Amino acid sequence: MPSKIGRNEPCHCGSGKKYKHCHGKPEAESAPPPDSHEGAVQRAMAWLGQHHRKGFAMGLHEALASAALACFDGDEVASERALAGLDEETWELLQLNLTEWMLAQGQIKVKGQSVSVPDLVLGPTGPLMTVGQRAWLAQQARRPLRLYDVTDVLPGQGVTVCDALDTALPPISVAERAGSHSMQPGMKIAARVMDVAQGLQFSGAVYAFTGFGGRAVLQALRETPAPAQLSAAQLAHSHSRLIIQGWLMQYLHQAPLPDFVNAATGEALVFTTDHYAVRDWDTLTQRLQAQADVHGSRETGWDRFTELEPGDEDGLTRSLARLSPQADGRRLQLSTRSAGLADSARQWFEALAGDTAKFLLREISDPKGLLRRADSSDAPARARADVNPALSAPEMTQAMAQVIKRHYANWADEPVPMLDNQTPRQAMRSAAGLERV
Repeated sequence: MPSKIGRNEPCHCGSGKKYKHCHGKPEAESAPPPDSHEGAVQRAMAWLGQHHRKGFAMGLHEALASAALACFDGDEVASERALAGLDEETWELLQLNLTEWMLAQGQIKVKGQSVSVPDLVLGPTGPLMTVGQRAWLAQQARRPLRLYDVTDVLPGQGVTVCDALDTALPPISVAERAGSHSMQPGMKIAARVMDVAQGLQFSGAVYAFTGFGGRAVLQALRETPAPAQLSAAQLAHSHSRLIIQGWLMQYLHQAPLPDFVNAATGEALVFTTDHYAVRDWDTLTQRLQAQADVHGSRETGWDRFTELEPGDEDGLTRSLARLSPQADGRRLQLSTRSAGLADSARQWFEALAGDTAKFLLREISDPKGLLRRADSSDAPARARADVNPALSAPEMTQAMAQVIKRHYANWADEPVPMLDNQTPRQAMRSAAGLERV
């Protein structure tokens, strides 16, 4: 086995140089091609750390503190307590995403003056970079942080997304190898979409939202008025702050429950069930069958539908109330989805039923209350208690089939919030709508 050559010994190639200055010299790292953006963020951060370390650190801290403060309506004690309770992994994620935001849109103090970080890095006194690195950072500063709906995922390859705020924009396909493993169709994300030679890709930082968190941010973006004097860049800056605040809120405290609204009436969604004792099933059944707007039978239950308006060509109707005979053969339930519908349905039914049915009690459940109780430890036991043990397996199967049939009978022509309250049939007329459907 040949002996190891010492660093100060003559090189074995016969050049006459010492080994450490010849074949023993470590190879320099190959520089990226001039048009590559590889290392742009690292180069910018190294330069900022050397020349503006305190200013950048303060700017990053102020951006995080400001976003956290907005999550608690200006309560400094609550926001500081929430930030102090974050674990190390979450801290790293916050710093990673906010660092990119600082490089794209941030401001820091330089000699007492507020200076744009992109202008500072890309200015004449900034770091030496390749053409590709400078172009990447400049494009990152131009690209707005936007909210997207994920509509398709190819794990390890990329995703298809649609703009959540401007639903008229066409869907776009973005190359995303790492992040695509954790994304799912239907979720909302925020990111900067960058142009590269191969197509489109995310800039690096991706803000993932929960279902409630994504809807809350979208609602905030839609409700924020854009003053006429704001430029497109200023409006994008304002939107990016709302996105970051909504994303950060997911980590600092529980998001507020959304408002549930009956699409047919615009009223708050409230599940109301009136219970009746039936004295004469035959007479009641005859009276229900005589109603033009009531369909069903004692075996399957009845639905009272809206009356068709003159000139209504599609023939679609919406259920105003559901009448469900109970398995004990003595009772009937009248179910509606809002307080207004409940009162009108009760008045209609009691006038129709007369002395064939007697009112017993009313149950009211609002969706927010149901969701809150679902988080408690006794939720499984309560859910089991709500199942009617008198229903046999065939009866339960039939009931479920009826519910599914009613739910999907007119699904293509029912307004959907995610489609900007368009029906699927209407939304499919555009490329973005078709992608969402």
